[in-house]
Amino acid sequence: MAIFFTMLKMFMGFWWLWLPPFLIALFIELWVKYLKEEAIKKIRWILLEVRIPRTIEKTPKAMELIFSGLHGIATSVKFLDKYWKGKVQEWFSLEIAGIDGAVYFFIRTPEQFKGLVEAQIHSQYPEAEIGEVIDYAGNLVKKIPSKTYDIGGVEFILEKDECYPVRTYLSFDERQKERRLDPISAFLEIMSGLKPEENIFIQYLIQPVDKEYDKKWRAKGAEIINKLSGKKVEVKKGLLAELFSGLGEFLVNLFMAVAVYPEWGEAKKEESKSSASLSSTDKVVVEAIDNKISKLAFKTCIRFAYIAKKDSFNKANISAVMGAFKQFNTVNLNGFKGNGRAGTTADQPRIVPFIKTRREFLRKLAFVDRYINRKMSKNKKDFILNIEELATIYHYPILVVETPTMRRVGAKTAEPPISLPI
Repeated sequence: MAIFFTMLKMFMGFWWLWLPPFLIALFIELWVKYLKEEAIKKIRWILLEVRIPRTIEKTPKAMELIFSGLHGIATSVKFLDKYWKGKVQEWFSLEIAGIDGAVYFFIRTPEQFKGLVEAQIHSQYPEAEIGEVIDYAGNLVKKIPSKTYDIGGVEFILEKDECYPVRTYLSFDERQKERRLDPISAFLEIMSGLKPEENIFIQYLIQPVDKEYDKKWRAKGAEIINKLSGKKVEVKKGLLAELFSGLGEFLVNLFMAVAVYPEWGEAKKEESKSSASLSSTDKVVVEAIDNKISKLAFKTCIRFAYIAKKDSFNKANISAVMGAFKQFNTVNLNGFKGNGRAGTTADQPRIVPFIKTRREFLRKLAFVDRYINRKMSKNKKDFILNIEELATIYHYPILVVETPTMRRVGAKTAEPPISLPI
């Protein structure tokens, strides 16, 4: 114990050495955070409702192309932009809302990208109708939480490293009795069965990955592939380190030459490559990771909320949505799970049990705030999904999905005939 206090005293005695750098680093972090918050406040957001045509025969591949176009908003944030102007990378919020049994599709976008969003959707779904609407989530502030209404919800995270992909629509691209499988149907069936005063909202926030992190996660994916393939990644060494490494190898082989034939690093490397063999499972994983890191990607946050009157609140609807996300999970690759720290529930404290109610109340307030303002995930738990994965979990339902309460285009619109008198 005396040693600890002696070290602490020495540490505090040199406060002039470590305290200034600490305070400078803290100031820079708070300054950048302040600038970002001010920059986000200046963004003018609009909410667009997308009414899809009654007959869609396109697969989620069409939505993958839309995501490719939306990735065009990616910008590089330079040094002055970050530390002086507080520039931030804009993002989109793609939403599915089940309100009193009716199903809606929304996209929240910065106003300057409205034309881009409309052009990308019409390029793949020319008959879709897109219109600006009032934000449906605004009423949440008045209702939740209250004595009349209650809310349950969670933010999702990945079960494994973000380099591993979730199950994509290519695995669902099958036909059974001339009916194509569509993973989005599970969510729509749940929403279309809601009773009055019951609501389910699912929110997908997507933000283009900055160049620095984009290189980092793709390099990590390549590293995982090399590890599974049995390949040794060459690490660049300095001249001095390489010299001592070679000298050490020479001395070891010199003393061991009496009993063992010398083996050099290059020979060992070649042997490891030739002896490496992939199992069928590892081969599938390697191909899946390679496919993920080869496509455009977004930083993603997924959250859903179930809101209903307390007398009709049904927790089974929460379990149903959680179960619907399980269809994208695979044992060998990746999957979704709830982030317990970013939901609306709290654990029961052993010492002071009554605190649980208060903790849940505060969590619900924070959750509603993140949903209404479309904030990225709590504690920086957002993750990377490529455009193929995003097109799987969010796309407009194909012909097989026959949800009667879905908002669709009622009739085709056409230009008036040329011969029409004016």
